[in-house]
Amino acid sequence: MFDDTGRRRFLQLAGTGTALSLSGCSALSNNDGDAGAGGDGSGGEPATVTLGVQPDEESMEELQSEIQSQVESGELGRMEAQQEFRNRQIELTKDAVGRFRNRTGNVSVSVDDTVGEFGVMLVTGRPAALVETLGFEEVNGLFPASVFEEARSQASGETPTPANDTQTA
Repeated sequence: MFDDTGRRRFLQLAGTGTALSLSGCSALSNNDGDAGAGGDGSGGEPATVTLGVQPDEESMEELQSEIQSQVESGELGRMEAQQEFRNRQIELTKDAVGRFRNRTGNVSVSVDDTVGEFGVMLVTGRPAALVETLGFEEVNGLFPASVFEEARSQASGETPTPANDTQTA
């Protein structure tokens, strides 16, 4: 219903980066074959990755329904509705970032930087802890660290450098 070109473009870039990371994902692998240096399940050397979060589906459905009702009742025109939807979606996404930040005390992951409007964070932690974050309802994926820089560039209006130009498989 609403134009979300910026987010779609970011997700395209993230998808490209993810495909590349899967072909050579040494950043999250434990190459020594055991549960970590101490055998405690901590899972190897810390890695830095981009973590994506999103608002829960129920909140997004409520928002879309509310905006659509305002359009049907004549309170908002189509262009105003698109802008209102985008602004409120950004707020819901920032809320999801905040919820994740509140949970980081439960896992050994540190948040180094964020681009709240895209719902991406640069995070550092041991591979096992990073994978554990995938169980959080607001987390929708782990991506290479370079995806964060692409998101930051896009948020500031710069032309991002595709991840596949700087990575090797």
